[in-house]
Amino acid sequence: MIQKEEIKRKIDKLRKTGFFSIFLATVFSKVITLLGGIILVRILSKSDYGIYSYIHNCYSMLFLLNDFGISTATLQYLTENLNNQEKQAAILKYSIKSCLVASIVTALLVLLSPYFYPYTMTEAEKITPMLFLLPTITIISGLLSVVLRANFQNKKYSRLQIFTTAITYIVLIIFSVVWGLMGAILAQYVYGIIILIYSIFLTYQYIRKLKQKFTQEQKMQKAEKRGFLKYAIASQLNNTIGGLMLIVDTFLIGYMIAEPEAIATYNVGSKIPHALTFLSTCVSIYITPHFIKHNTDSKWLKKNFKTLTKYSILGFGIICTGLVLFSKLIFMILFGSQYYDAIPVYIVLMIGLFFTSALKTPCANILSALRKIKINIVTNTCCVVVNFISNIFFIQALGVLGAAITTTATNIIVSIIYVIYLKRYLKKKEQETSDTE
Repeated sequence: MIQKEEIKRKIDKLRKTGFFSIFLATVFSKVITLLGGIILVRILSKSDYGIYSYIHNCYSMLFLLNDFGISTATLQYLTENLNNQEKQAAILKYSIKSCLVASIVTALLVLLSPYFYPYTMTEAEKITPMLFLLPTITIISGLLSVVLRANFQNKKYSRLQIFTTAITYIVLIIFSVVWGLMGAILAQYVYGIIILIYSIFLTYQYIRKLKQKFTQEQKMQKAEKRGFLKYAIASQLNNTIGGLMLIVDTFLIGYMIAEPEAIATYNVGSKIPHALTFLSTCVSIYITPHFIKHNTDSKWLKKNFKTLTKYSILGFGIICTGLVLFSKLIFMILFGSQYYDAIPVYIVLMIGLFFTSALKTPCANILSALRKIKINIVTNTCCVVVNFISNIFFIQALGVLGAAITTTATNIIVSIIYVIYLKRYLKKKEQETSDTE
């Protein structure tokens, strides 16, 4: 009876703090993303889908710097100053200015990419620079969503998440049906602008309130700005290195094999594993502000890290095992027989998904919340280098399957390193706390 009451109490706490809002919104978003991706595969020919995937990969490579970590630093600093609206106003004003500067730099990289990027497809070299205004739209929308997260406005954040996904695939599918490949490219501007407008609508009252609270006395000082930018750049370096892990496979397949069909096969094989990262993302979105809030409480950190790890391994273990067992049926229903050659890629990446979702992603976010970014940077840098070199060898030997094997092996190694480091760090912090009491 006591156990039931405890479970009920925990569920009620999760409900009140907005976990289920985030979870349901994320589930809806990723289901729509998966279904939208499947419809897009059916609309475009295998060749056009391969070109579209390659263009998307090229843009992602050029957009790796994103906002130079400004949104990550904003989440950290706004959350740490949750009860000081004057300080939050100063932080947000500086964040917006920094984001605009970062977006200009990224836009120039995309626009001038034909002069330095190693395109292997003529279509991509012509089309990718047309997307140079997207970074500004995306970066500002991302910053506004961070404002909601930092203030624990999980229900509003969930609404934004649902709207973003729904409008993305409604516009993308309509434009792809009418104008094919070019329609899919143009759609990114259309839904990007709509999402930005809705983001402004959701955050307008809060930003207006903070603007009224802003005073020159609370303006960020030079030392604070340096600390903010140092944290932002370190975070972005870590995110960039981590982001390379997700897209280097397609980049190398496009560069070494340079066949749209091969890229299409790999992207279809990775579609479900990549889509299912929403589960760990959902958990991370919820836990990160809480771990930031308690980042000096060693007992709380150790207890909640242990609980998180236990349930993550159990939950993701069940999900990934089931999806591997029914892999052929899933491909028959969703993608058709023309993509059966992607099933081995899918199975290997599904194994990697388990380690990434259950261990790697939660640990990385907790370390970031604790401001232990250095371990993330060092670990990810080493793994990206190993992953890049291994990919060259395995892609030559095994084709697209080699890329999947390399990615999964690397994710397993990173997951083990993170768990060992975090357990030792929390144990050390707890001991230090006990010695001072």
